[in-house]
Amino acid sequence: MRKLLGSMVLCFGLFAGSAQADISKLYFGVGLGDGGAEVNGSDERTLGTINGTVGLQLLNFVGVELQLGASSDDAQSVFTEAQVAYGAAMIRLGLRYGQIGAYVLGGQAFLDSVSSINFSESGEAVGVGLNLFGDDTTSLNIHFLRLDDGAYTNASIGFQYYFGGYR
Repeated sequence: MRKLLGSMVLCFGLFAGSAQADISKLYFGVGLGDGGAEVNGSDERTLGTINGTVGLQLLNFVGVELQLGASSDDAQSVFTEAQVAYGAAMIRLGLRYGQIGAYVLGGQAFLDSVSSINFSESGEAVGVGLNLFGDDTTSLNIHFLRLDDGAYTNASIGFQYYFGGYR
């Protein structure tokens, strides 16, 4: 009982601390790209992809990032009948030099697919990316993500907006 109460107090404390989060540390982005998924374990299908990103910069070089995306081989059906939908929660480690920022990502992902594309429903997520800043708040983003041990990959280009400027 004591451990349960202690865990509840810790969780509520963390939640209350995160509720006071500074909006200037938040960022978001969107991207369009080209994805690939293994079909029946051997062939690969090329899929057009759209994704959205929301993140929180914890320190100058460490952040937490959530990404959602959908892929389809028909541009008209990305939103209505996506062949692959994914989500990933990742830690982001990055450096910035002048107007260029580079980062690596690692975390967990879930995948949802049509029956002809077979992979597990969850797995690891790893990625790399590059931000080319126009000013302190907006950047062109080039991003590569690999999910579930290579069963799904995605290369995208888009933009990211940093509310308080990149730190």
